[in-house]
Amino acid sequence: MWVAKLNEVVITDESRIILQHHDGQIRVWRHRGERMLNRCVVHRHTGPAQGIIVWGGIGKHSHTPIVRIAGTLHNQRYISEVLEPVVHPYIQGLTTTIFQQDNARPHVTRIVQRFFVNHQILLPLSASSPDLSPIENMWFMVAHRLTQITPPAATPDQLWQRVEAAWSAVPQEHIQSLFESMPRRVAAVIANNGGYSGY
Repeated sequence: MWVAKLNEVVITDESRIILQHHDGQIRVWRHRGERMLNRCVVHRHTGPAQGIIVWGGIGKHSHTPIVRIAGTLHNQRYISEVLEPVVHPYIQGLTTTIFQQDNARPHVTRIVQRFFVNHQILLPLSASSPDLSPIENMWFMVAHRLTQITPPAATPDQLWQRVEAAWSAVPQEHIQSLFESMPRRVAAVIANNGGYSGY
């Protein structure tokens, strides 16, 4: 029964996208005994990286516009920059919708919960496992598209333009396949007692 309900779900999340292309993991191939040789060490900047925070939502048949979050996301900003201008009109355009978000602090405050009640937006309890949130895969697809563009973005504004274009360019068929993978995801998480499932 819950598989049929997936057609009504809109899954949302924020992601921090940085100017650098790498994923934070440095991979070096070396032979035995070469561990500390200078040619086998990659030097990198370890301080805070410049980047942007973006919010987006995906459904099986459509996806929301993407929103750039300026500064720290707090409950008032979440309402004024995301829920009122994007979520409310988007959900009004759909026949039935279940709105899904994670339990980040700005999402669960009383004022935000009141917004959902006042606008009659159905908000179920979200899953704890990121393996059950296909929007994580959407962010990966966006990040992968960004790595295909050279040279890398030089400024946060340029990065935002590229992220916005990459988000819009992901075919809806790819998003549908993420939703269609949900029964397999759930089975894998159950089989691993809630642990890592490979998704």
